[in-house]
Amino acid sequence: MIGEFGAALRHALEFDSPDRRIDSLKTSVSNVLHSGDPTARIRKTEFFNHTFAPDLVLTWPDEKRERLVFLRTNPNPEWLAADLDVIAPSHPIMITLDDFEREHNSSAHERLMVRAREARALVTDPDAIEELVSPRAPITSVLTNAVIRGGLGLVDERAARSATESAVAGFSAAENLEVGPIRSALAAADSILDEEQANRFSRLYQAVWEGQGGTPENFPSSRNLAGPLAGRDLSLLLATLTTEDEQFWRRIGRSIRLEQVVAIGSETGPNLGRLVQANLDRLLARGARVFGQSTPDSEEQRANWGVEKGCLALRGDGWTAYFAAKSNELPPHEQRRGVSVSTLIDGVRQLDVRMADVKVQQSNFAISIEAVGDADVVDSPDFGQLVARGDSVAQTAAIAMPSGRNLTADFVTGTAIGHTNATFPLTELAQTAVRLLLELSHRNVSDADVKLVPGRDPVPVQDPLWE
Repeated sequence: MIGEFGAALRHALEFDSPDRRIDSLKTSVSNVLHSGDPTARIRKTEFFNHTFAPDLVLTWPDEKRERLVFLRTNPNPEWLAADLDVIAPSHPIMITLDDFEREHNSSAHERLMVRAREARALVTDPDAIEELVSPRAPITSVLTNAVIRGGLGLVDERAARSATESAVAGFSAAENLEVGPIRSALAAADSILDEEQANRFSRLYQAVWEGQGGTPENFPSSRNLAGPLAGRDLSLLLATLTTEDEQFWRRIGRSIRLEQVVAIGSETGPNLGRLVQANLDRLLARGARVFGQSTPDSEEQRANWGVEKGCLALRGDGWTAYFAAKSNELPPHEQRRGVSVSTLIDGVRQLDVRMADVKVQQSNFAISIEAVGDADVVDSPDFGQLVARGDSVAQTAAIAMPSGRNLTADFVTGTAIGHTNATFPLTELAQTAVRLLLELSHRNVSDADVKLVPGRDPVPVQDPLWE
């Protein structure tokens, strides 16, 4: 035990009080596990080194899973195997507080290795944990996370080092479409991970492989890898890859959902923008809410994508638009007055969209006008007469979208949302929501400020949506 974790364990053992010694040991183990998987919640129990009562309990928010952690003061493989016979049904993690002896070929170690895999239990020691959590490359953080969630077998320092080194080489190979190192990395991961986590690990490599133009048929794995990337794994790709190839990000996003993008947590940066830009037609949102106002006198800048407040956000010069898969996930709204009827008419004509219905508030009453069939409310003589009244304020307007569904713009709350459970691709929703809710409210949105380029197969669209 020569690393930080080993030093923490040695320090814990120096306390005179047994209670402080035990609590410090559990804290040290909790800290190192949390560093390997920050999403895990770790609870200490009142037991220590007990045969069938765990020392720690791991749970994960929004997941119906838990993993029991048993600490062992003696790394004797025969004793550990005997304890596994008792606690095997919980598929636990068993961590020895001292390192395994170096007799890797002993019959006792062989029996422990077999018993641990049969029990789908992870048996490991401080040196192995140090090897897993040591910062080497971002891909190793995914491996460590997977080991904590679904590691199995006897993982000593040698096995941990082999797996992490293979993971780094395999990730680089996936970027260069090299089969051999990928196959070795997946084999190393398979030897220490359960089926669920091994699938997840393989899926990450395959996403990079296909992003670089490799075909699914040629990817060196026999696993069924049809599922989406998890938010943590998607965050890894955004943090590590350095390509501006739009088709790469288009291929990465072939099965992406808005919920997955938001699940990466607070995130900004060019790669997130590239991912979103290349998949605007695939990312479906329930609605949008716009805050702030444009500042036309400042230097023009292109709007940037980010993840904040639990939403996908498009941040411009003085304004932010939030997009969510569920309407209740949008940030609380700001109260506004609405827009004048003349402003609404001008804006709808400039956007070249059809207004299906509108609600107008006047000093003493409200008026709702609904178009019949494919008619446009703007063409209604009655609606035109409202322009002459200075107290006429448009509160909501339903805009017919290219998809055939109506999008309701609420100028009082700065919200754009469809009827019932309708969702809209960001190619439709982003431009309509921002231009209606922001420009009609403040009239001076710079076209360059809200420029978007949607992804489309088989080649990127060259013309921006908003010029």
